[in-house]
Amino acid sequence: MAARENYRKIRYDIKKNDILENAAKMFSKKGFEKAALEDIAHELKMTKGSLYYYIKSKEDMLFQCIMRALKMTHDMMDEVEKLDLPPELRLQEVIVGHAKVLTTDFVVGVLRQQELLLPKHMRDAVIQERDRFEQRFLAIVKEGIQKGIFQKEDYKMKAYAILGALNWIPRWYSPEGKLSPEEIGRIMANYLIRGLLTLDKPGKK
Repeated sequence: MAARENYRKIRYDIKKNDILENAAKMFSKKGFEKAALEDIAHELKMTKGSLYYYIKSKEDMLFQCIMRALKMTHDMMDEVEKLDLPPELRLQEVIVGHAKVLTTDFVVGVLRQQELLLPKHMRDAVIQERDRFEQRFLAIVKEGIQKGIFQKEDYKMKAYAILGALNWIPRWYSPEGKLSPEEIGRIMANYLIRGLLTLDKPGKK
């Protein structure tokens, strides 16, 4: 019985993943407001009614897509933390990793949509999860300050400026561009971290 239930869950998760992947593509192509559940069901050779076994509404579909995208950023952060790097190198790898996540087809399709279109309780959940990632990002900066690597002055504003620059990537990124996500991340990391380093203060060498 347990094996059968496990198999059903695996099938359910695979199908739901397919639905969210196709939803992200449809949102990217048509925009959230113009995309219809019928379009997504047609791509998957499903009926609109059968979609409701996996999602409650189009808003719920966008919400689940956004939450999955945010989970991808946390998973990336978990992997970087396993490397046990000093703060400046950890921050660099988080920036590069974040750039890679933000340039995946799924995340580009999702984050170009406006979560403001979601009901308040869904928006609140998105904001809470986003805040959790920001706090983890700030924790790296704070550790760097404690170790004398990063400047304390205006560190929050600088950290949020870095996140703002990164989070804008889905708005302009194109897979046809000459730079890979890795290269984009390295270039941005080298440029953005410089403003935090104590070595960049006037008079220091």
